[in-house]
Amino acid sequence: MGESLKGKVAIITGGGRGIGAATARLFAREGAQVVIASRTQHELQGIIAQIEDESGKGKALAVVADVSREEEVQQLFGECLATFGTLDILVNNAAVIEKRDFIDFDAETWDSIMAVNIRGSFLCSREAFRQIEKAGRGGCIVNLSSLSGVRGPEKFPGMSSYVVSKYAVTGLTESLAVEGKPLGIRVNCVAPGAVETAMLRKAAPFLKTSTTPEDVARTILFLADESQTRHMTGALIEIFSNE
Repeated sequence: MGESLKGKVAIITGGGRGIGAATARLFAREGAQVVIASRTQHELQGIIAQIEDESGKGKALAVVADVSREEEVQQLFGECLATFGTLDILVNNAAVIEKRDFIDFDAETWDSIMAVNIRGSFLCSREAFRQIEKAGRGGCIVNLSSLSGVRGPEKFPGMSSYVVSKYAVTGLTESLAVEGKPLGIRVNCVAPGAVETAMLRKAAPFLKTSTTPEDVARTILFLADESQTRHMTGALIEIFSNE
């Protein structure tokens, strides 16, 4: 067990499984107190149990929240403040995907994807800015984009909504990195390709990868650990599979 995040308070959205769960476990092992948010209660409780087994009681708090809903995001940040104190680190990981041909895409589904993937990142980042500014000691945000949201890699058919949302997350990162500088808030982004998660199996079951959620979590930890990356803001780290 390390201590790179000792004394830090972190909120991780989409923390019930995959990259979010791996990040929550790793952050707790590195000394942070973590608040994990998800829409699914039973997934959250399973991750809390794992963290308590590995890192001890009182290291984690589960909050059921839909990040697309402003009042639920405010409640999430309020519970974090009441339980652990002022936030230091936010990981915007919550995301959904729906695969279908563009010509058949209905507006309601499109809007629901944008609501979670980009509105959620906006709402959580805004609450983080407000809480961190009030405390006056700085902090950091790590956003999860995707190789789907950067220029270069060929995009898969049927994933237009996801691609657009992840480009938006990349743009949000660049904007917040500028606005965060006067407040001492670093904002960086990780853009993984294929990762062995339930989302990959849903969206592209034909893809094979050796990249695990734990691999991505270590990159997120690198960006969150100010002893290593206090000089970095506005960065985008792309993760390509080695297969």
